[in-house]
Amino acid sequence: MISNYLLSLTSISQWALFLGIASVLFGWIEKRDKFIFAGQMAFLLIGFMAVWIILTNQIFVPETINNIIPKQLKVLAYFKGMIVFLIITSISILLKLFKLRFQKASLIVLMLFALFMFFMVFNIQQMAN
Repeated sequence: MISNYLLSLTSISQWALFLGIASVLFGWIEKRDKFIFAGQMAFLLIGFMAVWIILTNQIFVPETINNIIPKQLKVLAYFKGMIVFLIITSISILLKLFKLRFQKASLIVLMLFALFMFFMVFNIQQMAN
């Protein structure tokens, strides 16, 4: 039961990450700010979902046996990373909103972090248990 719950949480997050990455990339290629903003909103939603998961203690981490890191601990670390991702996304949106410097650089950092988180959740889903 726990494994199915973790799989559903990570799958929702992975699909939202994919949607956000695709939307931002399409917005860059076609030079449409609305698609970039839509991708950033998808990233914000994932971040708020991660905050909700962490604050409500929905992931129970069992004790480690024989120095093997349990899947639940990796999922918890992933969602903590998503909270950092929420902060980076918020900064990127504020830079774009106020038309400040480094808005493109912040979007590049955001996309690199998004790809990192995407492959992190992909590796977690490939684990046994």
